[in-house]
Amino acid sequence: MTDVSADLRQELEADYRTFELAGDHGAIGYQMGLATPLRPVETWRDRATELAFARACAEVVGRFHPRLLDEFRGYAAAQGRAWEEVLAHFSLNLPEGTLSGCTTFVRRLPDGHVLVARNYDFLYTQRQRYLRQLSPLDYPATLGTQAGLIGSCYDGVNSHGLFAALHLIQAQIAEQVEPGVPFHLVPRILLETCRTAQEAVARLQEMPHLFPFNYLVADPDEAFAVEAYPGRVRVRRPANGSLVVTNYYELPDMRPLQGRRSLTKQIERTRWIKARIAGDGGRDATAGWAWTQSLLRDHSVPVCYHRPNQATLWSLVADLTARRVAYCLGAPCRNEFHEWSWPGDEMLNNS
Repeated sequence: MTDVSADLRQELEADYRTFELAGDHGAIGYQMGLATPLRPVETWRDRATELAFARACAEVVGRFHPRLLDEFRGYAAAQGRAWEEVLAHFSLNLPEGTLSGCTTFVRRLPDGHVLVARNYDFLYTQRQRYLRQLSPLDYPATLGTQAGLIGSCYDGVNSHGLFAALHLIQAQIAEQVEPGVPFHLVPRILLETCRTAQEAVARLQEMPHLFPFNYLVADPDEAFAVEAYPGRVRVRRPANGSLVVTNYYELPDMRPLQGRRSLTKQIERTRWIKARIAGDGGRDATAGWAWTQSLLRDHSVPVCYHRPNQATLWSLVADLTARRVAYCLGAPCRNEFHEWSWPGDEMLNNS
């Protein structure tokens, strides 16, 4: 059984900070470099091999979002670091992932409003848990989370009404992985270079992926689940107006990539959420907003997650139709959701 006091203590000791940053990407990176410590990345191979692969990944990222590299340069400059010292944040030195239980779903209400909800679960050791409202020069404004990796975004929305989130997959290690885009930069690239979910799907299909991940992208009109593996990308569409994404591949030709890992808990959580949505889930925007927060706090499956070494670290609810967004920093069962101005509207916290 989880030690509740230890679980609460790690949450209170974590680095939950919010940032409101504007300017070119170099300036944004410089400000983050002044304010935050460089998150260490574990080494798995020899340094020369890791640096060469990380450089190649940086070149790939530059093809999809060249200005994002300026954020890395600004971060390095603020801390007086050589370029080689931040390169690992492009590749993470390609480790195997760690199991987590993130949950994201999108649903269209009878009144036409599109709601998205998200719980991000991971290890307590991920202590850097930032919420950033960014207005980069010449790019869409965004509101999203970062976990200490330079330039990253784990979930968020942009000024056009696009939502994007990531979900780790425990899968077989690919025999050979070409240089590509790391998972933590994918939502950031989508939110700053795409206006619609359709555009985001096209971008996800175009980019080479370093890691096995699911991505959920949605706008006020459409939503998609994108199942990505190095060398393979597949797209799943909503059924009955809703789409649930967790930490396993649902599509038949992706399932074998997970090997013999147990998917029981992931499948149970997905089915439980689908049943709750079908049963009621709030019939209009007002009721749906409250119902969604309640579901994210639920421990039945669980959706709000607590284990000896990991828990739900933050939550998000957004009405893409009404341009309404709220984040809960910490486990939603014991913390409140606070609303933020939609990115690009006002740079003020409405909590």
